[in-house]
Amino acid sequence: MPADPQLSHANLDNPVEIIISRTFAAPRELVWMAWTDPKHVGHWWGPAGFTTTTHSMDFRAGGSWRYTMHGPDGRDYGNRIEYIEILKPSRLIYALCGEGIDDAVRFRTEVDFESVGEAGRGTKVTMRTIFPSAEARDFVINDHGAVEGGKQHLANLEDYLANLSAGDDHEPPFSISRAFNAPREAVWEAWTKPEHLRQWFGPKGATMLHATVDLRIGGVFHFCMTHPNGMEMWGRWVYQTIQRPDRLEFISSFSNADGEITPAPFQGLDDFPPEIWTTVTFVEHAGKSRGTVVTVEGRPFKGTKAQRDFYAAFHGSMHQGWTGTMQQLAEFLGD
Repeated sequence: MPADPQLSHANLDNPVEIIISRTFAAPRELVWMAWTDPKHVGHWWGPAGFTTTTHSMDFRAGGSWRYTMHGPDGRDYGNRIEYIEILKPSRLIYALCGEGIDDAVRFRTEVDFESVGEAGRGTKVTMRTIFPSAEARDFVINDHGAVEGGKQHLANLEDYLANLSAGDDHEPPFSISRAFNAPREAVWEAWTKPEHLRQWFGPKGATMLHATVDLRIGGVFHFCMTHPNGMEMWGRWVYQTIQRPDRLEFISSFSNADGEITPAPFQGLDDFPPEIWTTVTFVEHAGKSRGTVVTVEGRPFKGTKAQRDFYAAFHGSMHQGWTGTMQQLAEFLGD
């Protein structure tokens, strides 16, 4: 699993600027490629839980990138970037203009890519965003959560670069995000207290019969639920990382009443990986709805190629199940 990313730093000393910087364990050419190549930029661009659809990208001075960002709260944000100066691989200047209802959002961004560390193996990225007035800057901070969003933007790049640097040629992980109108502490407790998990965890129509939580590294969440057809299913999570209220990592498996790993109990899932490394993150929503964005990602843990391929092909079914689970969490939180 990738190491924890370097933290982003924000500077708001100038009333018409936001400056955010972060250092990456990747060479400058790789960071530049991830930021400027249409094959890469759409995979990480934006705050936590956002996805990006590119409509057109003409990467040259005088060219533009038109794209829509899809928020985890269901909102769409139309954007147009107009490239002003491109000095590969050290400096990029562009103007961002919202489109449609977001046209009030306008600013200029200067991005510097500086080689750092031994033999230039790292890269410091500094984003200097300049607004036409203090009021315009305060608007995007207060209405769009721009400071937190900028930090999350660079954190997403860190995660993407980790995969590029490792030469990861596997399928992307299963991933689903949703925004909840609740503070992080409340959402964290919903994920970590057995009395809460019993009330919402599981696909739509499932009922939790048993839930015990030993919330420590190496501890286990052991549970049993029944499905509408009457079938009982046991499962377990073995906790690997606990960072309250930011992050949970665990290895999830189907199980039996004794907590032992078992094959998937459903017909047709013979190649389903026996262990899944699952990461759940809880971040402040850097959009108009605020609240908390929960993102669940899963990858096969020590799986065979056949199991990895099966898991990748099964993403659609898992997305359907997790959508119902997330909706039950929303109802539990009073969203």
